[in-house]
Formats: sequence, C-alpha cells, structure tokens
Amino acid sequence: MEIQPIESNDVVELVQAIFDNMLQLPCEPAGVNSADDASDSSNRLVGCVQIQGDWSGAIEIDTPLEFGRKAAGAMLMVPEEEVSMEDIQDTIAELSNMVGGSIKAILPGQSTLSLPSVASGSGLNFKLSNVVHTQSIGLKSNGTDFSVLIQYQST
Repeated sequence: MEIQPIESNDVVELVQAIFDNMLQLPCEPAGVNSADDASDSSNRLVGCVQIQGDWSGAIEIDTPLEFGRKAAGAMLMVPEEEVSMEDIQDTIAELSNMVGGSIKAILPGQSTLSLPSVASGSGLNFKLSNVVHTQSIGLKSNGTDFSVLIQYQST
C-alpha cells in the first residue's frame, strides 16, 4: 500500500473538534514550525500513540508544560493551580489517544492503536524506525503553540 500524506486540514479539524468538545478551548492553525522552534526548550510534554496495520506510524502531540496544565484544568474542571504533574501527563496521554484514534479512523485499511505514552522534560525527540515521511502541523490554543507530528513507516 502506498503511503499518502494525511491532509493537514483534516488533522486541524479533528484536533479542533476534540479541543472544543473535551476542553472547551479554542484551537486554530499556526505556522508549521511554530511548535518545532520551541521543542528544544525545557518543560515540554510529548504524548505519543502508534498505529500498526495497513498503515504504520506514530502520532505525537508536542506541547509546553504550561499548556498541559491549562488542558488538565479544563479536562478535569478544576483550577490550573490544583492539577498535579500526573494529572497533566494523564491529560496529554488522553489527548494523544483521542487525536491518534481520530486520525486512525480516517486512514485506509485495518490498523490498531497502541496505548498512549507521555514524556516530559527537555530535548525530547521521538524517532520511529523506517520513517519515510514526517508531517508537522502547527496549532495554537489560547496563545500557546503546540504541534501534532505524524510519522509514517514504510510497510
């Protein structure tokens, strides 16, 4: 099966729907490199799910810690200052799972979705073996840039 890029507009629409429904936070497209420029800074979170099957790859959400805190507060319906690091990581894991599952639903063929994993810190760089294409889709919510990365594997 030949790997085709996923339409960026489709990903933006999926993420916007998730942010509207789950977080009641606005989300809009930003520059492709907006989140990439900040990815080397400290205090970042990367949530990741892998998709295996007729289409193989990984979906990542890369966001600053402060946005993870805002998202956790919104998802849990508590003030941001009351959320723990575990709450933040669980929120980013759940967002990764929802975004990955939504993208999986528009892919051709049959595939399965892994459990989400989350890393926090600085210098985070996830690399999938046999990657033939990487898409970076820059997004912004409440003035904070983040990205959705899609890595495709050769099959």
